[in-house]
Amino acid sequence: MSWLSSLPHQIPFRSASAVIRRDEKTIEGKFLWTANETLPAQVMLLEAMAQFAGGVAFAHREGHGLLVGVDYCEIAREIEPGDLVHIAVTKDAEFGGMHRFTGTGRIGELECIRARFYLAEPSV
Repeated sequence: MSWLSSLPHQIPFRSASAVIRRDEKTIEGKFLWTANETLPAQVMLLEAMAQFAGGVAFAHREGHGLLVGVDYCEIAREIEPGDLVHIAVTKDAEFGGMHRFTGTGRIGELECIRARFYLAEPSV
């Protein structure tokens, strides 16, 4: 079973897909925004980043981590149905059961989102 199928979020709220693991601190993937989405794009983009980050932080642990904080999230460009967003997330630090990440999302060469956020380890 892949970490993606082990996420507590499944369709329609699982936004992580097409993941390519680069190393132990960085993960990249794609998020396709469709016209059928029920939540705002900003929510789904940040959630996609958190889900990808979970693939780095919790890939070898049982249980599900939690998104527990967002330092900042800047939306530089609105996304439209049909946009394919390339997301890259990097783990910056780990302390105790907390993991700090930064992430970016691009449509082609244009950055559409930048964020820094925290995940907490599962309580298994």
